Amino acid sequence: MTIENINDCWNTIGVWGKQQPRCDRLSTLTHCRNCSIYNEAGQRLLGRDQDSEYLNDWKSNLSKPRSEKDTNLNAALAFRVGDEWFSICSSYIQEIIHCDKHHSLPHRKNPVLRGLVNVRGNLLLNISIGYLFKVDRGYMHTKFDNERYVVINDSSNTYAFPASDVREIIHYTQKDIMPTPSTFKQDTSCYLKGIIRHKDYDIGIIDETLLFEALLDNI
Repeated sequence: MTIENINDCWNTIGVWGKQQPRCDRLSTLTHCRNCSIYNEAGQRLLGRDQDSEYLNDWKSNLSKPRSEKDTNLNAALAFRVGDEWFSICSSYIQEIIHCDKHHSLPHRKNPVLRGLVNVRGNLLLNISIGYLFKVDRGYMHTKFDNERYVVINDSSNTYAFPASDVREIIHYTQKDIMPTPSTFKQDTSCYLKGIIRHKDYDIGIIDETLLFEALLDNI
């Protein structure tokens, strides 16, 4: 049986057709999917014999050996601070929110601690990764930055920091990590496990243990 043998009245006088007069069954059934003709046609199409070309294509596809996939993938959130791209393991990410005004703390001189920020009724320490990593704002920093607060948590402490841009969740393996190039500042590279190349830019892989230790030392 071929498709040509099917009376596809639903495409002519049915709900998907424009011919007049309309099918008189529509007044009681409302839609062709409620019609026995439509249902029987579907069963006939699904039950028809398949041609040899179709079967050979599936046989060829199923006979190919499966390619082994690396299951040891790391997932991390990619974000930008100034001109530099970084990533933090997704298990440390609590949420990403729109930036709001932060409240400065009196008698605090360390620029790493910017103050407090209200996140869903909770006051969180607002920290600056840019100051901690000594990242320059650079030419990419403009008033049009899509700035967000990234809320991170290591099960003991929760912080919020502003990111100039938040891109996406990236996936990589240990083999993808390359040594941090000499173009990175020492104050930045000491917090990185290395870098990966993703699309058209290099992303620094942050060592979360060192990051949270440094944040404790600066608050």
